[in-house]
Amino acid sequence: MDVRDLECFLAVTEEGTISRAAERLHMTQPPLTVRLRTLERELGVELLVRHGRGVTVTAAGRLLAEHARRLLADLSATSETVRAVGLGTHGKLALAIGHSIAPRLVTRLVGALGSDVDLALVEVSDAEVLDRVHHREAHAGLLHRSSPRRASGLEVAVVSRAPLVVVLPAAHPFAGAERVDLTTLLDDRIALSDTDFAPSPVPPRHRADSVPHALALVESGAGVALLTTDHIPQVWPGLVARPLRQHTAITESAVCWRPDEHSPVMRRFLRTALSTPEPDALGHPFARTPTPDDS
Repeated sequence: MDVRDLECFLAVTEEGTISRAAERLHMTQPPLTVRLRTLERELGVELLVRHGRGVTVTAAGRLLAEHARRLLADLSATSETVRAVGLGTHGKLALAIGHSIAPRLVTRLVGALGSDVDLALVEVSDAEVLDRVHHREAHAGLLHRSSPRRASGLEVAVVSRAPLVVVLPAAHPFAGAERVDLTTLLDDRIALSDTDFAPSPVPPRHRADSVPHALALVESGAGVALLTTDHIPQVWPGLVARPLRQHTAITESAVCWRPDEHSPVMRRFLRTALSTPEPDALGHPFARTPTPDDS
């Protein structure tokens, strides 16, 4: 049975005449009549009774119409799903996300995928991000660019650049300063366990496994934390973020993936990630105004 034959037969049953069905199908009556006769010969039964006012559908024809309607609907739905999967607009995407990656960045990268993509996000250490992508437990990963672990065998590309700020308790003596001198705070520094945004000869006083835990330590008075401007939305009341007086390296976040990973959804995610403008120019209030000391 040919799909086009079924479409023609359904059109006739729904229109009630061969002439109106031919008009609907944008074809002439003779080839439509040939298709109907061919379908009846193939099945060995009469599907339509022709008369002057049009056609009457036989019992066999009504059964065929019922099944054909479901079959054509299934074929249409299957075509749409296959097309969506091939274009990456439907499917699954598993992402391993390092503890240091700001939720704002994740929102920007996955927001364009749409609601038909099933997302599985897991937050792990930067080292585990690489392991999960290596072992195909995740299609791609997001991590801090200066992770000490080498991403051997993986593709890595920068997706975001952000300057550093220091997060202090609102009652801290430097909380009202326009800019904070980092050298005066090194002894009280809290670092993330697997990502030290600003390594220094002075070891951090405390370590935390995640940004929220680092902020909790800051609020408790245990010290101050160096984070990126992307983390500012996570800073809750009672804490303040201040720019640094010193020049510090711009912090880079990166995406990693296996070069042999061909998931259409992942490839679509990568197109979005790699087309994200990198913020080389820092905006207010973190753009640094040159001072005489800079010369």
